[in-house]
Amino acid sequence: MSNYVSVIFCRNCGSRYVEAFPEQNASIVFFCRACGVREITNKFTLGRCKVGNTELQNAFDTRAGKVKPERVK
Repeated sequence: MSNYVSVIFCRNCGSRYVEAFPEQNASIVFFCRACGVREITNKFTLGRCKVGNTELQNAFDTRAGKVKPERVK
């Protein structure tokens, strides 16, 4: 089974419950629903890709943590 996804993880708490929404000045605001951290970014955009369940789980397993860098396989 394939999924169309854009994956964003919170580096503060590791949650996958992150929302992205535009702000009036063309910035994007990322908001974590788990810990409440909010970050404003400029000059970035989100895309989406088609992935299977295995790739989706690999993305979740290799996310960067608050203190540790992203794991390299």
